Amino acid sequence: MKKFLPFIFLMSFLAFTGNSECLHAGETDALIKKLIDKGIITEQEAKEIQQEEQKAEQKKQEKIVKEIQEKELAVPEALKGLKFGMLAYMDFSYGDSPEFNNMESDLSKFRLTRGYLTVEKDFLPWFSARATLDTYQDDKDDDESYEMRLKYYYAQFKAPDVAFLTGMKSEVGMGHIPWLDFEEHINPYRCQGTMAIERAGVFNSADLGVSLMGEFGGRLKDSKTLIGEDHYDGRWGTWHLGVYNGSGYHDSEENSNKVIEGRLSLRPLPDIIPGLQVSYFGISGDGNNDDMGQWPDYNVKLGMLSYQNPWVIFTGQYFTSEGNAKGEWVDPEGNALDTAGYSFFGNVKLPFYEKRFSLFTRYDHFDQDDDGVIGNDADYDMYMGGVAYEIYKGNLILLTYETTDYGWDANKKGKAPVADGDHEDLGDDKRIQAVLQVKF
Repeated sequence: MKKFLPFIFLMSFLAFTGNSECLHAGETDALIKKLIDKGIITEQEAKEIQQEEQKAEQKKQEKIVKEIQEKELAVPEALKGLKFGMLAYMDFSYGDSPEFNNMESDLSKFRLTRGYLTVEKDFLPWFSARATLDTYQDDKDDDESYEMRLKYYYAQFKAPDVAFLTGMKSEVGMGHIPWLDFEEHINPYRCQGTMAIERAGVFNSADLGVSLMGEFGGRLKDSKTLIGEDHYDGRWGTWHLGVYNGSGYHDSEENSNKVIEGRLSLRPLPDIIPGLQVSYFGISGDGNNDDMGQWPDYNVKLGMLSYQNPWVIFTGQYFTSEGNAKGEWVDPEGNALDTAGYSFFGNVKLPFYEKRFSLFTRYDHFDQDDDGVIGNDADYDMYMGGVAYEIYKGNLILLTYETTDYGWDANKKGKAPVADGDHEDLGDDKRIQAVLQVKF
């Protein structure tokens, strides 16, 4: 009975003053201290009283959390798990655009080069969906009007880990192809222009099909701190394999052939040099055009060495192709042209003003007819350099200078070369470019 007297005394006092909520934590501690000083309770009994008080406070907090959760359940079902995002590139370019016969046209233009609006919905922990609308300027129309089309429109299913294969998920519908989204999370300046192999005209970034992707051995711990990025941060690397129409999201499918595409990226020294990766990407299938009486080959091989940390980014890549996704790179007999290219990119953050400023440079070389079937001098060299300023979490301002030198037989970027003697070479291609990237 004596053991319970201190508790009875304290509880009677609290009841007399109203209830325990009337006393703040400091007041309760002072009361317990006086009881100890007067010898009414021992220090051990005081600890037990404080523990009981903590348990009561914890239950009170849990009750509040439960009430909040119950109120959240009142949110309409359609709005649960719903996320919105926007990505826009506002561009001003000034310079010269190349024309045949060693001519050029003036370039001075404000453009919205891309405007993406994304909606994502989580239905279940393993099932979600995404839709992205793409606003772009259609240069095929005489008025170059802005139009809207679907960029991504897919369902995503997450799969359980299987031994060393972790973080697996599948995209069904108009989803990412295995390469460009990966490279664009290493090179952060897609707003300046497309990556080397897309700018050359080999393929674009999305297509209709089914794909499966994942990581090797879980994810890097503190990847944002180690490599400055938390996408594609598999501890030993990542992979992506898919089957697609092959035409890309720009065009409808004209043939019944399906292309197989795959990427393998290995991180060989995750504990020593976590930012180092070696990547391979390949495509095998047929092109999407039979104007010459047959479906031309469409095969791609690409290898890249990349390095990332919060201060420095570097990539070097080499790629070859037989034809392209559109099936338009063919010789007079309808056979796919062999092409080859390489590209280097570097980015360095400057050690002042919270590392918001970066200097970057890039060099692309691409030969539109590597075997000289149509033209013996069908390559171009593109040089680029600039400065970037990060306003806030991916919102950027870029100032860039870009120039391209064309071979005698080269066509404009993304086009097949032209036959010897059909024209004189392209004129100057140079521009000063200012870009604002808005992202949330």
